[in-house]
Amino acid sequence: MTTFRNFLVAGTALAVIGSGQALAQQPLKIQPASTEVPPKKPAVTLLDRIVISATMLSEAVIDALAPVSTVDGEQLSRTQASTVADIFRTTPGVAASMNGDDPATSINIRGMEQYGRVVVTLDGARQDYWRVGHGSGSFYVEPELLKEATVIRGPVSNAYGSGGIGGVVSFQTKDAGDFLNGEERWALSDKLGYESNGRGFTTSTTGAYRFGDDADVIGNLIYRSRDAYKDGNGAVVPWTGEDVLSGYLKTTLRPADGHELKLGAILQNYEDIVSGSSGSTSPTLSRYNADTTNQTYSAGYTYLPDDNPYVDLSVNFYHNRTRAEQTQIWPASQIGKLRYYDVATTGLNARNSSRFDAWGLKHTLTYGADYYYLSGDSKEAHFGSGTQRGYGGFLQWQGDYSDWLQVITAIRYDGYQLDGETKTKPVQEASLSGSRWSPRITVGVTPVEGLQLYGTYSEGYRAPGLQDVFRGGGAHGSPDAYTPNLLLQPETARSWEAGVNLKYDDVMLGGDTLRGKLNVFHTDVDDYIDVNLTAARMATNIGAARLRGVEAEAIYDFGWGFVNGTAAITDAKMMSGIYAGQTLNNTPLERFSMTLGVRALDDRLTMGVQYLSVGEITRTSRTNPAIPGIVSPGFNVTNLFANYAVNDNLRLDAGIENLFNEAYTDPQSSWSTSAATKQGKGQTFKISLTGRIGG
Repeated sequence: MTTFRNFLVAGTALAVIGSGQALAQQPLKIQPASTEVPPKKPAVTLLDRIVISATMLSEAVIDALAPVSTVDGEQLSRTQASTVADIFRTTPGVAASMNGDDPATSINIRGMEQYGRVVVTLDGARQDYWRVGHGSGSFYVEPELLKEATVIRGPVSNAYGSGGIGGVVSFQTKDAGDFLNGEERWALSDKLGYESNGRGFTTSTTGAYRFGDDADVIGNLIYRSRDAYKDGNGAVVPWTGEDVLSGYLKTTLRPADGHELKLGAILQNYEDIVSGSSGSTSPTLSRYNADTTNQTYSAGYTYLPDDNPYVDLSVNFYHNRTRAEQTQIWPASQIGKLRYYDVATTGLNARNSSRFDAWGLKHTLTYGADYYYLSGDSKEAHFGSGTQRGYGGFLQWQGDYSDWLQVITAIRYDGYQLDGETKTKPVQEASLSGSRWSPRITVGVTPVEGLQLYGTYSEGYRAPGLQDVFRGGGAHGSPDAYTPNLLLQPETARSWEAGVNLKYDDVMLGGDTLRGKLNVFHTDVDDYIDVNLTAARMATNIGAARLRGVEAEAIYDFGWGFVNGTAAITDAKMMSGIYAGQTLNNTPLERFSMTLGVRALDDRLTMGVQYLSVGEITRTSRTNPAIPGIVSPGFNVTNLFANYAVNDNLRLDAGIENLFNEAYTDPQSSWSTSAATKQGKGQTFKISLTGRIGG
């Protein structure tokens, strides 16, 4: 493996050096790549959406030589998403889990989650947050804020920054240009939504103004309120109500040709009740009134001159802070006790792409660097306080030969430093650091038009988290049982992928489209970090993990209707150590979805049905690995939707979630196995009306 890694590193260096020589040698008569941009074709399907892919370049999902998926505004409106879990219900290889009594969300990609294994960004800003126990590695995002979400699965995404060996989830809010139509200078919209289960109301008001070609601004304000909902058996699921107030303001400035500056602020506030063990019926279970605020500030600058193909510059500066203030309301002896968790991340990243033609190839050289400073603070012994610095840089070369061959080689450097102190007695200060080079190589071929094959080898690197290293205290009110581990080693991932992209038009009917992505993967993770519950409780490098599986998504659109299907089968388990043979983090072993839709009334009406199937999961014992595991059954949910654009200024969305009132618990959640109710929502009718004016 070391020889292979050295070969990849050397290959990347040679490719980059060769590219540099090509830039320097005049006799080669290098001609810059054409700067003429052909007219864009309308996006026909979701897989035709243009996103920032794993290479940090803009390209259609269907053309990406990587496992990339996206959720756009049309899908968000179709599902009337009220949680992040709603957004990703049909995304292959991805499970967004919520406990019901906590609006925070954890993302699981191929069995990897928690503490930065999945990098989550909102308008380019990292969303880092943790608290004790089941809140580890969670984040807060209000779906009504979003324009789209992009998912890149696996360590092939490491150009996005440090730690994401599981993948990247990138959320984007709307710009004024996404909201204003044509030559409109201003527009205002208001949305009123209602859902029957929990009697939830949502209002969302958006306004935008275009000062001219050089400046515009957009703002949004959202209020959501919901009582506790019922499960499929009709039982009220305790402590699942919440109040959410959120909004954002974003301005875009274009001071000169090719220059663009975006300044944004996103504020979110959540008021709800959280418990020590979600769903537990214990009479002594601790409960808290939680007031959580999430603030995200970003400044993004891009420079893309029309006459210089060597410059495609992007610089992004951001700050995110999540603070949860919790007041204990049970048990009676602890009423009024206060605690808080405060996590903040400040970061900067920059990248540039240079394009040119030489030696019969189209070259794209992309290079960049990133840095973030993270701090975590709480007086609670079970919270790992301290600071973490992550930094890195990457160099990537992409070569395209004719229309049939594409080669990508890249190398990334990652470094980290953790500083903190234990909350044990006596207090012990500690500092951990490390660094690593991680290569990537991808080869894609298009033997016939519409069929693209690719293979990838990539590596990733994830530093231990502050909670991993410095956590002490107990759980659920127990005495101090956790011990800090100042000797933790970082995790490393090595992944092999192979994929197929299908892109055909006029397949069976004139004007129809077929798009599909299929990929298989095998990832080995060394020094996997988890808490060893068989001995003194502490986070340790418990052994090697293996993830392998297959993922697929396909769309067939025939004008007056469409069929979308996704599927994923994942086998993620420990291969060595005390937990050898056990699955990782309630892995989403089998997930399947199918959406059927029809259009009518000149495409102003879309209606259809969506089916989701999640396979069973075996929860194994971490305190006694020898005893049989508990099987959490899978579930099948059917949803209906209808979206009607009454005219250009009025839209009606309606749907029924969990049509057959299935009683289920999402096996991805941390719902107590002794809970009196199921975690999943029972049958829910949703309706929203959106009015808009502009001029």
